[in-house]
Amino acid sequence: MESELSISARSLQFYMISKHWASDLEFFRIETAFLHRLMSSNITRLINEAGIRDLTHAGATLHDLEKEEALMTQSLDMQLTKLELIAEDVIPEDMEEIWEKHIELENRVAHLTNSYRQVKKEIFELVEGLMRE
Repeated sequence: MESELSISARSLQFYMISKHWASDLEFFRIETAFLHRLMSSNITRLINEAGIRDLTHAGATLHDLEKEEALMTQSLDMQLTKLELIAEDVIPEDMEEIWEKHIELENRVAHLTNSYRQVKKEIFELVEGLMRE
C-alpha cells in the first residue's frame, strides 16, 4: 500500500532549492579537484617568490573553501533528510525551523560561491600569466 506524501508547498520549494544546492556542491567538488591538478601541474613554472606566494595563498584559500563545503554538505544533508521525513509524515512540519535553516544555508552557499569565484579567478590569472611567458 502506497503512503501519501504530505508536505506544504513552501517546504517542497525548500526541498527543491536544497537539492539544487546539493548539485552545486557536487560540481564544486569536481571543479576544486581540477584546480588542484592545475596548480600542481604548473607549480614548477612558478619558481619565483611571488608566484609561489600567490599559488600558496590560492591553494590555502581553496582548502579552506573545501572544508566549508564539507560542513555545508552535512548541514544540507540534514535539511534534506528533515524535509523528506516531513513529506513522509514521520515528523511534524516546523516552518520556522525549516525557514531559519534555509536562510542560513542560502547565506553559506552565496558566500562559498563568491569566495570560490574569486580564488578560481586568481588561479586562472596565475596560470594565464605563465602561458604568456
